[in-house]
Amino acid sequence: MLTAMGRAAKNGVSLVAASACVGIIIGVVQQTGIATDFSAVIKGVVATNLLLALIGIMVCSIILGMGVPSVVCYLLMATLMGSLLGELGVIPLAAHLFIFYFGMMSMVTPPVALAAYASASIAKAKIMQTGLAAFRFSLVGFTLPFMFVYRPALLLMDGAKWKAWDVANRSGQLAEATELLKEAQAAYAPWDQLILAVSTAIVGVVALAAGIAGFCRKEANWLQRAMFLASAGMLLYPDMLLNIGGGGLFVVAVMVNSKAGSPGGSTSPDQVGSEPRSDATGETL
Repeated sequence: MLTAMGRAAKNGVSLVAASACVGIIIGVVQQTGIATDFSAVIKGVVATNLLLALIGIMVCSIILGMGVPSVVCYLLMATLMGSLLGELGVIPLAAHLFIFYFGMMSMVTPPVALAAYASASIAKAKIMQTGLAAFRFSLVGFTLPFMFVYRPALLLMDGAKWKAWDVANRSGQLAEATELLKEAQAAYAPWDQLILAVSTAIVGVVALAAGIAGFCRKEANWLQRAMFLASAGMLLYPDMLLNIGGGGLFVVAVMVNSKAGSPGGSTSPDQVGSEPRSDATGETL
């Protein structure tokens, strides 16, 4: 027991040091009010561009998530920026999931990556390298909230009905907006939109992961990684033609990656390391 306690104390030294540094960052965020000021700047600069607004809210949520718990971060960001997303036509559920999701991503985003630092202490690995690795591995997850906004079918929601409600609500037609809101809340995404959203999301995430990690079926060179990243961008963007092109580019990238390093064709596992066998007469079998 004493040995275990001693090892626990030694392994916890690096985590305590990292937590102390995190405390400094938390104090700066809380005392200066940088998160609320930054959100006000975002609201004034990108009030008419949805993509820029989402990127700004993402950065602000991660910064605010460094200094406060995820729930508090969500409440503050929903209060400060929720109305902006509503004005830009984002479905309420998608907007709140977007804010809450990135409020938790600070756990794997340096310099405050407490989950990664705790893992580094357990694995006896270097703290900052573990934090950077956690951030790199979680980059694929950064695309999911954007897909919630641009592809409401992933949330089983009919984007067309919610858009009709938003138009009626903006125009001041309260009675019609109320009826459309009831229809939108009760409606589910059509099957064709659901299948398209799920399939493009899955293939796009796989392509993005292959491009970031540099590996698919084999180790990928820079050209193959660029092909995977380009196909991921085309698949994740909500446009049918780009989705088709991205799917084709992904297939080509996988084929190129599979054939890389084997100019003579693929070799079956049974042939690897085996030598030609001969029968009793000396003829090769």
